[in-house]
Parts: sequence; C-alpha cells; structure tokens
Amino acid sequence: MNTQHRWTKNAARLCADIGAEDGIDPRYLAAKQARKKTPRKHLQLCKEAARIVSLVLTGEAQQPLVRDLVVLSVEPDGDGQCIRVTVGQYAADTPVSETEVLAALNRIQGLLRSALAQALHRKHTPTLSFCYVGILDGRAG
Repeated sequence: MNTQHRWTKNAARLCADIGAEDGIDPRYLAAKQARKKTPRKHLQLCKEAARIVSLVLTGEAQQPLVRDLVVLSVEPDGDGQCIRVTVGQYAADTPVSETEVLAALNRIQGLLRSALAQALHRKHTPTLSFCYVGILDGRAG
C-alpha cells in the first residue's frame, strides 16, 4: 500500500468530510487570507487624490453646482487603475438631482484628471468614477 493511499484511508477515519484544505498547514492558509487588504500605495494615491479633487472642485471649477460639492471619500476601485470619488452636498438653495450632479462631474472629469496627472507623479493617471450621496445634514467642523 503506497503512502498516499494510506493517508487518505486514515484521514477518512478521522473526519466526516475531506475538504480541499485538508493536509495543508493552517499557517499557510492564514497567510493567504491576510494578504487580501488594500496595498499601501493605493491608499496613498486615494488620499492624495481626495486632496486634489476637493481643491479643484472648490477653486478651479466654473460651474456653481460643482463648487458646492464636498469630497467625502476616495477609494480604489479594482486594481488601482480606477478610483471611486464619493461626493455630497450641504444644504443648497435649489434642490439638485443626482443625474445633474453626476453629469456635471463627468463634464469636468478631464480637468480633474489633468490636475491629478500634474500632482501625482505616476505613469498612468487613474480614471475617476463618481458616486453622489445627496444632501448632507450638518456643516463640517
């Protein structure tokens, strides 16, 4: 009887079901699961992108609708080639729909990406996708 057959026979007596991870040291399984967090460079990119996008929205944007927006978060989307910018708006004089805000953000996406390209010294500038959460409750402070 070969060694593999003997191991399978003994393992079948010790457990009810033989799974894919049986026979693998649990330390290796824990190491593979721990590596799934976001890389540090992606987080640095998002922090810098949040700063730049908020500066461009408040200062360089020509549209008053875009000037009222506040960057809430910037997260890597996928492998770092695209970043998701979440924006909100404090109480405005006139109600604005989500489609209007997203259309205005898409119109100035080129301006935002060029500002990112100037500030970030990277080979490829990430593409931007926007998410609008609506009107926020209180003032930041």
